[in-house]
Amino acid sequence: MMYIEIAGLIFKCAEDENIFMSRLYELQSIDSVVSKGANVYLTLNNLFNDAVLEEVQIICDIWGSTFKFIKDDVLEL
Repeated sequence: MMYIEIAGLIFKCAEDENIFMSRLYELQSIDSVVSKGANVYLTLNNLFNDAVLEEVQIICDIWGSTFKFIKDDVLEL
């Protein structure tokens, strides 16, 4: 499993947040999407590839946010 933290999210309205989250849920290889404060955490299964990471980057670019890989022992959801 791999874990990604998306940070720096600012949504204009609830619909904006819903669109962002739905884009993430549509990605292959995503086991879970959890929102905690201003961050979103993704759990990727072992089938993820560079194309999935490119899509995460595109989604982050649209919303002006950044992402990074994190260790699972740091993730306390």
